[in-house]
Amino acid sequence: MKETMKNLRLVAFESIVTAGILSIPIMTPFFNSIGLNQEQISLSQMIFTIVIMTLNIPAGWIADRFSRKWANVIGDFGCCLSLVFYAQVQDFAGVVICETSLGLFMAFSQGVDASLLRHFSGKIDGSGKLFKTTNGKVASLQYLCTLVMVLLGGPIGAIDFRLAIGLSSISFLAGGVASLFIKDDSENLIPQQKNPLRDMTRVVKSAMKNPHLRLRIFAFAVSRECTHGIIWAFTPLLLLAGVPLAWVSVGWAVNSIAGFFGSRIAAKYAHTLREWQVFAIPIVLVATGTSVMLAHFGMATVWLYSLMGLAQGWTSAAMMPLVQQHAHASEQTSIVSAAKVIAQLLYIPSVWLIGVATDIKTEYSMLATLLIFLPLSLPILIKLRKE
Repeated sequence: MKETMKNLRLVAFESIVTAGILSIPIMTPFFNSIGLNQEQISLSQMIFTIVIMTLNIPAGWIADRFSRKWANVIGDFGCCLSLVFYAQVQDFAGVVICETSLGLFMAFSQGVDASLLRHFSGKIDGSGKLFKTTNGKVASLQYLCTLVMVLLGGPIGAIDFRLAIGLSSISFLAGGVASLFIKDDSENLIPQQKNPLRDMTRVVKSAMKNPHLRLRIFAFAVSRECTHGIIWAFTPLLLLAGVPLAWVSVGWAVNSIAGFFGSRIAAKYAHTLREWQVFAIPIVLVATGTSVMLAHFGMATVWLYSLMGLAQGWTSAAMMPLVQQHAHASEQTSIVSAAKVIAQLLYIPSVWLIGVATDIKTEYSMLATLLIFLPLSLPILIKLRKE
């Protein structure tokens, strides 16, 4: 029991320290400083997403089949090196190379944290209560860690963009070191097909044929991505509202604080709600914030972006457990990866459309978010309510 608790804490620590990137608040100004416009920024994120989406399921299958621990180790150390090189890039081509590298290594670690958290908490408490509690606490601490990072990232980036990007590698180095000490005794996937690609396909097809699991995967994807594509417009929105660059990190900090409270509220109350209500809450928050800011945008209303943070926090704590409870223990990483692939498929066109809208007029980023995600949310909400 003591060893299991130690492993659970190591997994939680790794998940927390690698949740945020210190340089995020200054990435848009950095991209602008090397000649990228908003559409090119969106294209770079599309490329990153295509890479991670393509490799997510194979990497998840490899983690389930061989070792979730070593998938985490490879992913974290790879991200660390990628960020060190990112601090040296000079043009769009360099950005694409580094985003591709980050996508490759993040594919190995995505989904591993969630599956190991469920495994070790399940060994201690088979009822699932400890898993939900731990998942909620980890989500909250991820936002606190991100808060510290963005508070540091803005001032450091105001001095030197590249220094902030280079220092971002430290958190992944710490996560990789922590992963080395995990003793992984989780259940490995036993292939049912000799060909690995066919076995991966089997796992995904099985998930998509399960109507309850499929609906929750789509609910997770929409609730996650409705706050994702607009993130690259957040700094431009703050600057447009009159926030000085050195204080932009305060806006990101407020958003992280909102995410923390969103995750804590979800950890405490989400289990008391019906599933359609759990899904509806982040959609309502995003629709409310973007609608009010569209109607009247300025220094007084830009802080309503924090409703996005609340929605992010709620989603991070409440939505993935809905997916995991319908997945077999041996396929946890693969199913989590599949859910994230669906989310990334949605992110690719949405981040591009939001980027194009932002180039036309910064405020249009909010209009594009509404037009993309409200029509996707309503059918899912209706189906969940019928269940």
